[in-house]
Amino acid sequence: MTRALLILATLLASFGCIRAEDADPEHDAWTREKCRRYERAWHQISGFIGLEGVSQDFIRGNEKFIADGCSSGADVCPHSPREIELANALTVAAMNFGTAGSFLPFICRQR
Repeated sequence: MTRALLILATLLASFGCIRAEDADPEHDAWTREKCRRYERAWHQISGFIGLEGVSQDFIRGNEKFIADGCSSGADVCPHSPREIELANALTVAAMNFGTAGSFLPFICRQR
């Protein structure tokens, strides 16, 4: 089992089962909860994996996404092997606590 998978297993066990609500006020509460969970995942995974090999753009992009209440949209592109490992771990964590892939800040635009 790779280190990243071990990290994910430990992290995901701390989230428990969650379900999205349909009503708008509850949906807003769920959006805030998803953001809190993403923030917690970001801090736990980045702290455990470490940020060596991770660009300031990748770090700032995730921190801005969190600071904006996870509403600023996708604007983080993982480039290095460490960034890809971190993005994959965050994606798996987020999907396991019930978010859609469109919630995440990761996208690599063609130039």
